[in-house]
Amino acid sequence: MARSNLAQNTCNWIVALLTLWSMVSLIVIVVWATWAPLASLAQCRAAHRALIEKMEGAKVMKGKEQDVLKSALQLSSKNQTRLQEELESILESQRETNASLTKTLQLQMILKENVTALENQRLRLHSEHARLFSELAQQEALVETLWVNLTSESHHLDSCEALRAAANSQQVAAESQRKACEYKTTYLVKQIENCKVNG
Repeated sequence: MARSNLAQNTCNWIVALLTLWSMVSLIVIVVWATWAPLASLAQCRAAHRALIEKMEGAKVMKGKEQDVLKSALQLSSKNQTRLQEELESILESQRETNASLTKTLQLQMILKENVTALENQRLRLHSEHARLFSELAQQEALVETLWVNLTSESHHLDSCEALRAAANSQQVAAESQRKACEYKTTYLVKQIENCKVNG
């Protein structure tokens, strides 16, 4: 659009300059032709012919210049159309780029949210792992304590079993001694009775 205005202004200036040059030339010729001391018929005719030739030349030049200006205007219009198409293509590419950038930014936000969620989950799992590890250590300590207690109780049970076996053995021995004492007592009683009868 700016190039088209520049070309139009240039054409207007050229036309204005040609018109001004033609008018100045005409005034100069008229003044020169009508100046009394130098005026003559031959000079007037010569001036008239020269003026006509200049006017024809100016017309030809003006026509050529107008053709040149028309060509320049057509070229400028073509260039403007081409530039407009290029601008539309650039704007379309920019719109596509902006759309792609928007999608990329949205995807980046989603990925950032996912990373945050994964980091929070990692922290939760780490905390859960620490808690489970602590509970496992407590359970292992409890198992160790129970094992020590079980071992101690097993030894105590073995000791009790040994004491029970010893007590059973002493009971059997005491029962044997009791029977022997009863037998001996019975025997002595019989001897005493025999002694009483014989005495």
